[in-house]
Amino acid sequence: MAELADRIDGGGDAALARDGAARIEWVREHSPVLDGYVRDAVSDGSLRGKRVAVVVHLEAKTAFLATVLADAGAEVIAAGSNPRTTDASVVAALRERGMTVVADAGGDYDSWEAELRAAADCEPDYIIDDGAELTMRTAEHRPDVFARLKGVSEETTTGTARLQAMAAAGNLPFPALTANDARCKHLFDNRYATGQTTLQALLRLTNRQIAGARIAVVGYGYVGKGLALYAQAMGARTFVTEVDPVRALEAHTDGHTVGSRAEIFPQADAIITATGGMRAIGEADIPFLAHDVVLGNAGHHDLEVDTEALAAAASEVFESRPGITSYTVAGRDVHVLAGGALVNIAGGSGHPVEVMDLTFAVQGLGVHHLASTELEPGVHILPKELDDSIATAKLASYGITLDALRADQRDDHTARMEEGGAA
Repeated sequence: MAELADRIDGGGDAALARDGAARIEWVREHSPVLDGYVRDAVSDGSLRGKRVAVVVHLEAKTAFLATVLADAGAEVIAAGSNPRTTDASVVAALRERGMTVVADAGGDYDSWEAELRAAADCEPDYIIDDGAELTMRTAEHRPDVFARLKGVSEETTTGTARLQAMAAAGNLPFPALTANDARCKHLFDNRYATGQTTLQALLRLTNRQIAGARIAVVGYGYVGKGLALYAQAMGARTFVTEVDPVRALEAHTDGHTVGSRAEIFPQADAIITATGGMRAIGEADIPFLAHDVVLGNAGHHDLEVDTEALAAAASEVFESRPGITSYTVAGRDVHVLAGGALVNIAGGSGHPVEVMDLTFAVQGLGVHHLASTELEPGVHILPKELDDSIATAKLASYGITLDALRADQRDDHTARMEEGGAA
């Protein structure tokens, strides 16, 4: 743990810190909701002196959320939710500011596990989590801290499922907000942001053309919908594989070719996973992969693309381009982007700042709601009025105003029922 103590206490390189500070300032300038409405809302004293662990991909947008919370009086502990997505300049900038940071760029899974345990050792009151990674590590590593947690606000579909499983098993002694279920999060972050940035990363890493390419998406949740939407808009021929019949029907109705892996994978020039689960492309799928296919992961787990199975089946493994690992399997070359990590962050710049302004507004108001409201243990959704207030603030930043229903436009029966009158 001595090395981690050095990470917490070290000031970092000054030039690197200046670069990180400039990146964070760019985010601030393009985050009107987080820097305005949310900053005002969380500055009421509810977070003063509270320890808040922010465990999301540690780059400039996450760092700005951390600074807003710190400005509101919270004692922020910053950690990364993936060992491959931590930005060294951002870490240096936050440390120079005096913030506790238990993450470093360039780590591996062993160092990341140590970082998460170090975050738990800081004994947070609240966690803003990604994939419930710190929440689970705290339960395992520091059950005493876990028992005293006052609340968690969760970023992802994967983490939400984990929290719900913990609650169902009677192992969630505190309230947890599923930020991912907020409309201002999943309707924009999961769909538009992941769709845009995943394809940007794929194009940057491969230097290939997308118009006319055959792009397959594994999973048709909000992330998969965004991926297929953007690929389709850029001229690709789009394919979807799904296990949920309603989502599969929705993908078909949206104009994508839907089929089984055995039907879809052999046709695909690129396959992007978007399931939030494990081994979305696993050992059993390797025979279906075409020569020269590109595999990218847009889901939470690095194990959505089973690189270990590919390596075991390969006669040769080599780096064909920066950020691309190629596996020769039965005479076919299979190219994996960013080592199977989240390609839009590990191989790109992450989500657009305008979208993360919404997502981190949800997280900022979420942890404030936990700190200022008495909630029962269990899984909760961000109240609709807070969700609506974020959208209203975002619209205002664009100079957009809304109409309101006039009295003569309301249904009389509904109005009487709302007022408690007789039908």
